[in-house]
Amino acid sequence: MNYLLIIELVSVLFNLLFLYLYIQEKKSCWIYGILGSLTGAFVVYSSNLYSETLLYLFYALMGGFALIVWHTKKAETFLIKSMKPKSVLGIIVTGILLALGLGFAMSNTDADKPYVDALSTIFGVIATLLEIYKYHIAWSFWIAINIYSIGLYLSSDLFFYAAQSILYTFMSVYGLVAWQKKLNAQ
Repeated sequence: MNYLLIIELVSVLFNLLFLYLYIQEKKSCWIYGILGSLTGAFVVYSSNLYSETLLYLFYALMGGFALIVWHTKKAETFLIKSMKPKSVLGIIVTGILLALGLGFAMSNTDADKPYVDALSTIFGVIATLLEIYKYHIAWSFWIAINIYSIGLYLSSDLFFYAAQSILYTFMSVYGLVAWQKKLNAQ
């Protein structure tokens, strides 16, 4: 087994642990998210997925930021939030436009699949910002991103990440339902 496969597997394990703890709203989730993101950045960079590399580095930085945010908030006031459909639509349109711009920029490099990569990258950024502040809609974005990423990773021979995306999809559906119950109970 080559070293990249080992690093990819370690990254997947950190990432799965992150998501498991995030569903439970545990602050420690962000530490595993940072570790998974840093190891993941190395793997996707090695596969010439440059937008995805930027995304993983962004995840690591945002993990540090989220750790601070979650540490400074009081549990009784840091609750799951909903978002109006009009705001969600605005986020989607903005995300598509940003993805087109990033895809164009990356098409001027040796990036593999620049527009496909850019779409998951931009919406990954959006979903991350939403999840840091506990917006319930983040789960819906993650479900779509994870399903979309299965194909991206398979086409790049990143089989552990494709399997991770499959597991993430199921875990995100679970997170969506679990957080909806919490949101309804608030």
